[in-house]
Amino acid sequence: MKTIEKVHVIPLGFERDIAVLPIRVLGGVRAHIITIGGEFAEKYDLHEEQRFFEKAVVRDLKNMGIDVLVHYADLFDFQEVLKVLSRVIKEEKELDSEVYLNLSSHGRLVSIASALVGWYHDVRMYYVLASRYAKSEEEFRQHGRSVCERVQIFEVPKVEIVKLNDEEKLAMSLIYSKGKGYARLNEIAEVFCKKFPQIYSCSKDKIGEITRKSKQELLTKLNRRVLSKLESRGYVEREKVGRNTILRITEKGKLFALLEGDS
Repeated sequence: MKTIEKVHVIPLGFERDIAVLPIRVLGGVRAHIITIGGEFAEKYDLHEEQRFFEKAVVRDLKNMGIDVLVHYADLFDFQEVLKVLSRVIKEEKELDSEVYLNLSSHGRLVSIASALVGWYHDVRMYYVLASRYAKSEEEFRQHGRSVCERVQIFEVPKVEIVKLNDEEKLAMSLIYSKGKGYARLNEIAEVFCKKFPQIYSCSKDKIGEITRKSKQELLTKLNRRVLSKLESRGYVEREKVGRNTILRITEKGKLFALLEGDS
């Protein structure tokens, strides 16, 4: 019998009550704190205050017996938030963890990004309703910006987002490819031959090259099953460069690539 672990993902700003108290109510074994630090710290004037709340929340959670992992990211970069949250959540879901995502422990931009990630990856999301704001420096450090005199947790309703299938995910990751944003059609086809040999048959000649007939059949199937669909949804654009056909990712497509955790 497999034990399901309850895990919390917390994008952290200047909060303490809102980050810690929900875990005390909902329970959990592990928490991922995502905050501004490391290489991103010096970009912003208030990084010392952020460091204070990072240490305070980590200490509070460890005192509750929660394992804590800290990830540093630029939480004022919308795309960075999508990418980091998606990566952390995908890793936990691969472990069959029950994932909870806190939408209330950073600013509005992060809340929007978090909601998109949570809906896309189908995790449970909650928003903690604060009683009031801190009135003094002492309260600010003890509770964070928001004071919770009693814990009120609102569970965010689920919204179904149409996800990419495995073939579409692979094509998007190849096109986005470490932020490059494009890939040659022939390169995509060759990868599909290796990744999905049961679907894409690639007959080769004596010197190991794909035969002309097989290549035409491969490109026709790849276009029909994957690329034309991505193009019609506005995720990629096709461009002819000399003899090569190039697939470029669009801004809309980049959103889905980031939700898949691609970088």
